[in-house]
Amino acid sequence: MQLIGSLLYVTTTRPDIMYFVCLLSRYMEAPTRHHLLAVKRILRYLKGTLTYGIWYKRMEEEDCLIGYTDSDSAGDLDDRQSTSGYVFFFAGGAISRGSKKHPVVTLSTTEAEFVAASYCATQCVWLQRLLVQMGWKGGVKK
Repeated sequence: MQLIGSLLYVTTTRPDIMYFVCLLSRYMEAPTRHHLLAVKRILRYLKGTLTYGIWYKRMEEEDCLIGYTDSDSAGDLDDRQSTSGYVFFFAGGAISRGSKKHPVVTLSTTEAEFVAASYCATQCVWLQRLLVQMGWKGGVKK
């Protein structure tokens, strides 16, 4: 379905719809009427929120890279796998975000949180190195 491809492109500037678009993309091999109605609902939401966006301030030396992570233990009802996500803020706005199903089935919420934390930590190290290469001299807020 071309609508899902277009919506995936829109998620680069509108991360608020990413979860729902990715969820719908799982069913594009055999979409039903319910999936089309969900896509139309996302399009109506986008039409009503055209003025929304992410605003960044000028980068300063004291700016910190701030990250948040969370996981949903066995939240997928289809295969009971956990999903974790993260978001990093810098200069007043989100600069990186991601959501990923865990490659393994976790047996406890603690284990799911550990997988989410390690996923977030790898992204944090990569972002910090990228910012240093761009001339940033700040730190990571812990």
